[in-house]
Amino acid sequence: MKWINRLIDSVATRGRELLHAEDPSRFDMAYSLQEDCTALLNQRGDAVALAIAQQILDRYVRLSTEEKLSFFQYLARDLSPDYEALGKHAQAMDAEPDARTYRRLLASLRQGRWTLFELLNIPGVGTQALVRMREDLLDHLQENPELKAVDLDLQTILEAWFNRGFLEFREINWHTPADVLEKLIRYEAVHEIQNWQDLKRRLASDRACFAFFHPALPDEPLIFVQVGYTDAVSTAIDPFLDQDQPEVDADQANTAIFYSISNCQKGLRGISFGNFLIKQVVQHIQQNHPHITQFSTLSPIPGLSRALNSEKLDETRLEQLAGNQLGELKERYQVSSLRDLLQHKADKLSVDHAPTVLFIEKLGLAYLTEVKRESEPYDPVARFHLSNGASIFRINAFANCRPYGLKSSYGLMVNYLYDLSRVEQNHEQFKRNGTIDVHRAMRKKLG
Repeated sequence: MKWINRLIDSVATRGRELLHAEDPSRFDMAYSLQEDCTALLNQRGDAVALAIAQQILDRYVRLSTEEKLSFFQYLARDLSPDYEALGKHAQAMDAEPDARTYRRLLASLRQGRWTLFELLNIPGVGTQALVRMREDLLDHLQENPELKAVDLDLQTILEAWFNRGFLEFREINWHTPADVLEKLIRYEAVHEIQNWQDLKRRLASDRACFAFFHPALPDEPLIFVQVGYTDAVSTAIDPFLDQDQPEVDADQANTAIFYSISNCQKGLRGISFGNFLIKQVVQHIQQNHPHITQFSTLSPIPGLSRALNSEKLDETRLEQLAGNQLGELKERYQVSSLRDLLQHKADKLSVDHAPTVLFIEKLGLAYLTEVKRESEPYDPVARFHLSNGASIFRINAFANCRPYGLKSSYGLMVNYLYDLSRVEQNHEQFKRNGTIDVHRAMRKKLG
């Protein structure tokens, strides 16, 4: 790859020379960034186009937050497809559906900013620059909904470039280059890695870590997956996070617990590698540890308290979940409502009080199976695993009593079980009908 990069550099250098001879003022910032984009879209020579694209990327990274917003607004306002022409091509396609009309329809879609993004994907640095650009764009979407079409274009392009067939799978260990290990510490989004000693324990013989990379970002992990080997489906997170936890003999384990899956690149949000990711990790474990026969997660329920605060489960439903224990719960915690209990006294919930445990476990299951975003679960982690064919195996009360666990989900965690004999069936049922597979023991206990 290095010789290719040197070749590209030489072409870019020649392009800059040609561009300077043609228009020296372009290197003196005599033109706006928008004018540079117009020049790139109108350029026909590859060498000069490469030089202009590099200059646009160099200028973009130096923009302030406000200037980046203005740039995105320019993309939305001035570089949208010609919707009138698009409509005419769609009508022509409807009247005469053949390769010619289809090609014209595609061409009308891929004008303006779509073409600009493709031209900016220069070898060596372009892909990473566009991933970073989308990070910036995502920060502006909530307050600037007119930018959603820009994001849709960029996300669609990145989805094609980050096709799962291009991904590289690596096992991470203590001998992995330090810069990658540092990124594992930095990017861990579920359970913070405290220090190097903490990381070393997570890479011990009874643990494993896997990462996915892309050739265009060779030293930038896209996703980290952390696994622990145990003799049963785990019910609490502390054994995986305690640096002083004794190592167990991995050869005696029969279960692999996926306890942390971290997406490292914010600019790739919404681009799913889901089913492929889990399958590849499972296949690797099966090949290297054939005694491992059970695969489960120990997952957070990150949207639970947020859903309660926005009343996605109302007081009537909470009282139904409490059932005949409602009076006892109100009296024990001196509250007038269960919402008051969860919002203001969650830190007082008692692990030793059976009605409390049963109530919050029922709450967790109701949230995962009843609260929806359109037709799929509201909870993002649930959407990921259930769409990959997992089933809800168990809800674990007080599984994460660390401050962030109590704040986000009242200490609840969930095991999503990957039963390899049912994964494909579960996936199809979930995608086709929205069916969520709940383990029979769970249905019996909490149903």
